[in-house]
Amino acid sequence: MTARWPSLVLPTTLADHAEAAVSAAVLIHRLVAERFGGAVRIGIGINTGVVIAGTIGGGGKLEFTLIGDTVNVAARVEQLTKTTGDAILLTQQCIDALGTRPPGLIDRGFHVLKGKSAAVQVFGLDHETNARVDLTR
Repeated sequence: MTARWPSLVLPTTLADHAEAAVSAAVLIHRLVAERFGGAVRIGIGINTGVVIAGTIGGGGKLEFTLIGDTVNVAARVEQLTKTTGDAILLTQQCIDALGTRPPGLIDRGFHVLKGKSAAVQVFGLDHETNARVDLTR
């Protein structure tokens, strides 16, 4: 599936990018649950930091991508959802970037991630918090 990005707002221009990421994750989780009645389980990992963003490709086929350590950590955290059982996991960096700490965060501890020398602390969102996150942005 190829996404088209006619107009792109980069996270550096979005002051509340962490809140937007959490809201988007909650919305995705909610829509998948509604559509598939719980028969499909998804995992979402959210991390905050500097990335390299741009288009790659050629010959009329360009795709937007993000690369960098921040993206790699988010991908590894997404894989942790299989171990922790959470639908959404946030890194401490994401929590630090949020304007207000969401209620109902569950500390899932420090985890060693492939390619990282230091363990990364992650947090899950309880199911009630998932239902309460404001998506009216």
